[in-house]
Amino acid sequence: MTSSVITSALMVAGCQGEDSKSDDTATPSAAEVTCGEILSAQAKAAMKRIANIPASVSTSYLGDPQGAVDGLVAQYDAGTASEWNDEDFCGAYKGSAGLDSVRVRFSLAEEPPEKGNVASPFKEYRMAKAAIAGVKVGVLYFECFSDKFSSGAGATVLVRGEVRSRYETSESADAAREDTLRIVYESSRALSDLLDCKSNAGLPASFTMPPEVQ
Repeated sequence: MTSSVITSALMVAGCQGEDSKSDDTATPSAAEVTCGEILSAQAKAAMKRIANIPASVSTSYLGDPQGAVDGLVAQYDAGTASEWNDEDFCGAYKGSAGLDSVRVRFSLAEEPPEKGNVASPFKEYRMAKAAIAGVKVGVLYFECFSDKFSSGAGATVLVRGEVRSRYETSESADAAREDTLRIVYESSRALSDLLDCKSNAGLPASFTMPPEVQ
C-alpha cells in the first residue's frame, strides 16, 4: 500500500455507550452489549480528551457492538468485505443527541500497510499487525481466527479498527496519539471478545503505550 493511499485512508472522515446519566436512556436486552459497558473509564476519558470535551460535560457512549460483529461476519461470508466497508462500533456524544464527537468503526482488510509508508503527523507503533496514530485518528490492524466466519467453519481475517475525532484536541500531540491508540486498542479487544477470536487476536491483555517503529 502506498503512502498516499495510507494517508488518504487515515484522513477520510462513529461508537456508542454512556456515562451514568445516559445509561437510563436505553434498556438493552440481557444479551445486548452496550458501549457504556464495554468501554472503560480510561477509554471514555480518552475519547473526551481527543474531542476536547470538558470532563464536566455529560457525554453519552452509544453504538451497536454486536451489530458491528454481525456485519463483519455477514460481509465475509457474502464475499463483500472491504477495508472501505466500515461497521460502526461505538461513539462518544456530547449530551445524548446530535453528531458523534468520536467514532470507532471496524472493517476487514486484505493486508496491513507497509512499514515506513505513513506520512506526518502519523506515527507507527509496534502493536498487533500494525498500529498507526495521529492526534485525531488511531488505526489498529489485528488478525482474528474465529469459528463465526465461513458459516461456522471458521476463518482467519485481518481486522482494521479505527477511532476518529470530529474535533481538534488541546492535548499535546504525543498525549493525543496515546489516547487514540488506547481507544482503538480497547475497542479492538472488545470486538475480539465478541468475535471469540482465538488467543485474543494477538492483542495484549492490557494497554501500555507501545514503542514507536523506527
